[in-house]
Amino acid sequence: MSLVHFSMTDIARKVSRFNLLVLLSIFLACTQSPDSRRLETVSMLGAELYSDNGGDSLLMGIETRLSAEPNNLSTLMEKGSVLEGLRRYREAVEVYTQCLLLSPESPEILRRQGQRYITLRKLDSATADLELTARRHTFVKAENLKYTENLNWAIWYYLALTYYLKADFEKALTAFQKSYDYSADNISLLASVNWVHNCLRRLGRSDEARQVVEPIKEDMGYSGNYYKCILVYNGTKTESETINYDIAKDFEMCTVGYGMANFHWVNGDRKTALEIFRKIVAEETWQANGFLAAEAELSKIQ
Repeated sequence: MSLVHFSMTDIARKVSRFNLLVLLSIFLACTQSPDSRRLETVSMLGAELYSDNGGDSLLMGIETRLSAEPNNLSTLMEKGSVLEGLRRYREAVEVYTQCLLLSPESPEILRRQGQRYITLRKLDSATADLELTARRHTFVKAENLKYTENLNWAIWYYLALTYYLKADFEKALTAFQKSYDYSADNISLLASVNWVHNCLRRLGRSDEARQVVEPIKEDMGYSGNYYKCILVYNGTKTESETINYDIAKDFEMCTVGYGMANFHWVNGDRKTALEIFRKIVAEETWQANGFLAAEAELSKIQ
């Protein structure tokens, strides 16, 4: 009897343990956040592009402040920035539209709205906003100003990007050259040099393109993905020294990858260029400029 008793007790314990595991798994399933990603837009290739998952907790304090002061411009702009960080660009544009009702002459708000129209693949709306803000803004050459704070540079840079994505390389070149003129830190300078080079190569002006990148050398204190591209353009580095396509991802793949693909394209190796374009658009970093550019390239040949 005692053997049977212990066997039944052991079974009971196992059943109890099993029930506990089942209950625990049900509890975890119920408490896990559901997929809260939002459909943001459709790519130029017809792919659905989604926001990041979650993030509402980051907005709670902002929403509390806005409930007390719904027209507080500073808080609204903060909300727009947080939404951008979550890749919730449609909502960010809605916030900036609200901001423009409060401050319709603001070049900064209009620039931010225009930039996010680019991300949403609404290039005509982006161009309209950015051309308008270029007319409204009084440009001043600044020194030692971070690119994130340099409206003088950003207006021309993102306007140029809209032209580039539309394959209007003449207009893109003019605007990127203006962004170069107003660059005030290494990041903005190298970004502008990179795209000026790319525009010149697309226009068949190879000698001028080489002159643009020639001054950029190693040991000048530069870094970043555009810097890597430029060192390949001017012959300082090889592509294989610069990027490993088997492990590169996210912004490295999009930025360096597009630079290398465009370099192959203008040098006549269309097959390699297309292979890299396709690698780029397989990434998740769909807000990156290089992703947009690769997507635009592929959309034109479909």
